[in-house]
Amino acid sequence: MRILSVGQLIFASAIAGLGILGLATGHFAGVWQPVPARLPAREVFAYANGVLMLALGAGLFFRRSASFAAPILTVYLLIWFVALRGPIAAAAPLVPMNWSGFGETGTMIVGGLVLTARLSTGNARFLPRFATGTAGIRTAAVAFAFAAFLMSLANLPYPRANADFPPAWIPHWYGWGFLVGGAYVATGLSILSGICARLSTYATAVMMSLLTLACWVSFVAQAPADRLNWTGLLISSALSGAAWMVAESYGGRAWFEVSRTGPGRADTAAPRDAI
Repeated sequence: MRILSVGQLIFASAIAGLGILGLATGHFAGVWQPVPARLPAREVFAYANGVLMLALGAGLFFRRSASFAAPILTVYLLIWFVALRGPIAAAAPLVPMNWSGFGETGTMIVGGLVLTARLSTGNARFLPRFATGTAGIRTAAVAFAFAAFLMSLANLPYPRANADFPPAWIPHWYGWGFLVGGAYVATGLSILSGICARLSTYATAVMMSLLTLACWVSFVAQAPADRLNWTGLLISSALSGAAWMVAESYGGRAWFEVSRTGPGRADTAAPRDAI
């Protein structure tokens, strides 16, 4: 059984890694924070979350198991998305950073949606039509567009914080926040308008991967015992993997195509590299 794409490999590895990190530390990873400290048996839930994430991540590596693991992961992330991110944004709706968390968690949900759509052949009757086949790929792309808009809110309003974020060997430039945030906005607009969507999604996937390598790999190398650095690396890798899967869904389309039909190739429902 072979994996479907590089994006799936990155995404599955990151999800499994988050599970391993949870089991090793007894903590929830940042994508699920802040889990209320008053939650009964909080540590037990953290370990249970780690077991589930490891199992789902491992299941995403192959077509047969991924067809079941992907929709379960999508629903699981969606529950956390509503239960944790919603109250934060509701408590302080004018704080841009509170909304950017929706973008990060939403992008991970997009990764699950893409895999659910591509692998829905065997369990399509149990899934809503908008989540399967070409329709599901389009749903994931639109969701990624809005997630990209939200992720830009962690960059555009905070030029100083983004300038200070990179490791010392990267110039601390105020333009980083505007460059990265602007790229997210441009990608969202490109997907929704159908203008050069393949080009923009691939460019964003490359950008997110470079940020992961340049920043989070450096942070882990500098302080390998720091749990938060590993959390950041794994979450950033999961986001990059999801972005790659969205970009890959535009395969077969021209780089500068103007189209309103959205992503999705003829072989979306039955990939050539299936079992």
